[in-house]
Amino acid sequence: MFIKFENINNKKLIDVRTKSEFLNMNMTEYNIPVIDEEQHNMIKRFYPFAIFIIIKSIIKNREIIRKRLLEISNNKREEVIIACSRGRLRSPITYIYARFIGIRCRILWGGLKQRYLLKKDIN
Repeated sequence: MFIKFENINNKKLIDVRTKSEFLNMNMTEYNIPVIDEEQHNMIKRFYPFAIFIIIKSIIKNREIIRKRLLEISNNKREEVIIACSRGRLRSPITYIYARFIGIRCRILWGGLKQRYLLKKDIN
């Protein structure tokens, strides 16, 4: 279910953070924002409700998300890696949806921020 960044070999990494998070810290080729900026701000204010906000957004946007997941996974032929900031909510919930529609995938352990911090420490 989880994969560490150093174990990703030639797999497509999908960032499911908001569009602005993706643009501010672009670490992947693909972005499927599962929540918008307003929902992201709501989660910051009401974190105990985060899971419900994310699930509602995925359900509401399921066709767009499904289409992009299928496109990036080469119509289910390639395994993809799903990542969010810390790997705690958005990527696991998106992982469940991707598995539901038959896409082989894993979650980036620790999220993109951990990868960014490791990369920053090396430099």
